[in-house]
Formats: sequence, C-alpha cells, structure tokens
Amino acid sequence: MSRQHPALPHQGSAAGLPCERSSTSFWHSQPSPLLLAHRSTRNLPQTADVVVIGSGITGASVAHHLLAGTNGSRNNDHGLNVVMLEAREACWGATGRNGGHCQPLLFESPNDPSIGHFELANFHALQKLIMDENIDCEFVAQPGVRAIYSRHHLEEAEMALNIMRTTAPDLHKMMRLITSRKSLARYRIPSAKGALITDTAARMWPYKFVAHILSSLLTATDLKGTFNLQTLTPATSLSASPESSGSVVHTPRGTIHTQKVVLATNAYTSHLLPTFADLIVPCRGQMSALLPLPSVRDDNRLQTSLGFLGDGLDDYLVQRPNERGGHLMFGGGRQHSPSIGVTDDSVVDWQTATYLRKRLVDALSLPETGGKFTATHEWSGIMGFSRDERPWVGPVPASALLYDQRPGLYVSAGYTGHGMPNTWLCGKAVALMVQKTIEFPNDPEWAVEMAAAEVGLPTSCRLTDERMARALQAESVEKKDRTEMDRREAKDRDVGTVMSDRPPSGYA
Repeated sequence: MSRQHPALPHQGSAAGLPCERSSTSFWHSQPSPLLLAHRSTRNLPQTADVVVIGSGITGASVAHHLLAGTNGSRNNDHGLNVVMLEAREACWGATGRNGGHCQPLLFESPNDPSIGHFELANFHALQKLIMDENIDCEFVAQPGVRAIYSRHHLEEAEMALNIMRTTAPDLHKMMRLITSRKSLARYRIPSAKGALITDTAARMWPYKFVAHILSSLLTATDLKGTFNLQTLTPATSLSASPESSGSVVHTPRGTIHTQKVVLATNAYTSHLLPTFADLIVPCRGQMSALLPLPSVRDDNRLQTSLGFLGDGLDDYLVQRPNERGGHLMFGGGRQHSPSIGVTDDSVVDWQTATYLRKRLVDALSLPETGGKFTATHEWSGIMGFSRDERPWVGPVPASALLYDQRPGLYVSAGYTGHGMPNTWLCGKAVALMVQKTIEFPNDPEWAVEMAAAEVGLPTSCRLTDERMARALQAESVEKKDRTEMDRREAKDRDVGTVMSDRPPSGYA
C-alpha cells in the first residue's frame, strides 16, 4: 500500500489553530466533569503574572511547578497569578491522543548520555508523583521492548550499546540486546531480528494523569498563588503591551496583559511564534483501541511496552489492564496517509485504520491467521516534529521574536512523538526559569542557567540563537520525511513489500 504524498507546506508557513472538532480519542472516554468547558472565572482575567498556553502534560507541569511544587514561587507574599488558556477542552491535544507509553529510549543518543539520564529522571519523577498522590491513571511499570526488524537497525543498536560501555556504563547496564529465536518468542516477537530490552518503561492513561494535576490546582487551598483555567479560549496572537514591559495575549474573548508567557503548544507553536515554522512542524499520527483476540486475552496478555523498529515501521503498542477491558492501544501506520504539515485531527484515515486492525496478527505471530482486531475507538492526533529531533526548551531569544513581541516568552515544545519521557521535566525547567528570572530580574541569563542545571536539562534541548541557526542549516523536517518515504517506496517496487529506513517516532 503506497503512501500518499501531500503537497509539502510552504517553507516558513505557520501552523493554524487546533481544529474545533476532533476525532474521538479513547483516552477521552471518561472525561473529568470538572474540566469539561471549565472557566474558573466567567470573564477572561485582564491581567496575570504568567499565562500558560496549552493544557497538556507540559502545560500542567508548568502550572504545577509554579504553584504547587516544592519550588513554588517565592517572588512575593501572594505568589503568582497563573492563567492557563486552552483552545479546546483541557488536555484535548497530543497528550490526550497519544499511545499511552512512557518509555525512555536510553540507547538512541549514545554519544550524549545526558539525554538518556534526563528521560530516566523524567520517568522516575512521574512514577513518584503518581505513587505519592495515588493517581488513578493506570500507570504500570513494565519492561520496554524495541523490536528490531532490519539488519541495518540491528547493527545500529549493537553499535550504540558498544559506545555506551564507555560513555554511559550505568545506562548500558540497564539494557540488553537479544537475538535468539527462543528469547524473541518469549517477548512475543518471534519474527524480529533482535530486540533491545529495558526494565524502565511504563503504560498509563495520560489524560487521567493531567486531569488529576489540573483538578488539584483548581481545588487546592494552599497554592503559592492562584490558578485560573480558561478552556475553549484559543490564543490567537501575542503583542507587546503598550502600558508596560510585558505582553498582551489576544483571544476571541478579550486580552490578557502579562509579564511572562509560556508556549506549551507543541505542534501549534508557530501559530504564535512564526519564526518556529521550520523548527517545529506538525505531524499527524493515528491510534486505535483494539479489543483483544483470544491469543492476547486474560493470562495471555502482553507483559511489555512494545515499539517496532525497522524498515517501514512506525508503530507502538501497550495493553490496558485485563479488568478494564485489556484493550491493545496500537498506533502508527503513518506511511498510509498524509502526516507532515497536517494539523487536522478530526480525520481518521481508513487505510491506516485497516492497517492497525490487521497488523498485530502478523507482528506478534498470533494464531488467528488472516484475522483482524475490532476497534472500539480510532482517532488521530498532532505531534510536533523538531527539526533537530530534540525538544525546544527555554526563553525565546530576541532574534526570534516578531517586531511587536517582547522578551518574557518561553517555549517547551517539539517532542517529535516522544513526549511522555520528556514533557514533565521540560515543563518543570521552564517553570523554574520563569520563577528565577522574576526573582533575579537583573541577571536573567544566570537565572535560566541555574534552572536548567537544577532539572538536568540537556544542553541539546536548550533554546538558543546558536542552536536555531544550526538547526536551520540542517535538512528540513518535510524534506527528511519525504526522502525517507521515497526510499521506502523504491524498496517496495524492488522487492514487492512496503519498506523504509525511518525509525519510529514513538508517538508517546
């Protein structure tokens, strides 16, 4: 089945707003009554200390660490007044539409172990918070498996592990590469060429986690400030305040004057910051919730978080608890429909849906040969692909601001389908940067450095002029994706099967 190539977006074209109507995600099947259409005040506040735009896991982390974390604001006796704006319902974007994975990919950056250490710290931070607050979000720690189906990717995995013996021996000890038929069959992937195994991974219900964090902020009586959530209120533009050194956030319901703005907007970041149009590019993914066939039901259920790595694979899989339905949450198949540059998540592509219902019978070598799964839900979601494949975290340099925008704008976005092992601590990093620049206004650069160091934010994730310049010299997201998909179709013509060298995005 050949991939449809949409016309590539015009270089530099900014993303639009999230579409008003979206496909129905399984993760939204039990929405929070408190959060639906929530507006903490009837009218939009006219002022705020900080405006957070976006209510997914990044935005929730920013607000939590500004107001409820151990590092809550100490800039004055009253704390910070924080307003969160969401274009649709709370957590209705990528976090509410992803694959339900939290799997640190410790092997993907063997020459920069700070990335693996950061993802590992993010995993443990989430795990601890969920346990401490007893959050019912189906978080279960389990082995993470990256099944490898091509010789090329197997050799890359072997090389990465060898490099990490020197660069990150502690991370190296947490992984093992298996290639024997017996071992692969034990992990339900007998047709794979090999697999990387780690014990540090988890499955979870992302929306329920975020709903708990936001609900706690809305109902708490001991916040270090105030929290005001305004859903169904898209931020349409930013401009300099004519009355102060701050910014004005424009919405269809009015404006908010503020000193600090945090863009937790991932794929939609360039709508408010057009200079990021070539740095964070929208990419549509598709998911499904599948009822288990007998061979993966009850005692035969999957025991791991699975990612499929190889020629033509862009897929990811976890299974929900037996007592709650045991759905197989399976996503991917991006090769079957337009994706890069697409921001419409109201569409469920039928070719991708068919692929997702059938693919696991072969991928897991199930006995139901020729069969397919029944989907209870099928939906799409929009990821933000970073041009250099790393998140963008920090204050926006003056060179990247529009002529009518002011300093005080921060970003945490561009997770390239790998958000769950990054977003919580990226949000914390931005929250600390905001706090420390308020507390130490005469030395903002030092404040940002201290915040990044405190969280352990990798240098490769820092938003700087230098990094932006380097990234813009690299191949664009659109061209990179198009080249890889063309290569895949060439292999399809040669061998009669759909193939590609593209590693999976993970949509996690």
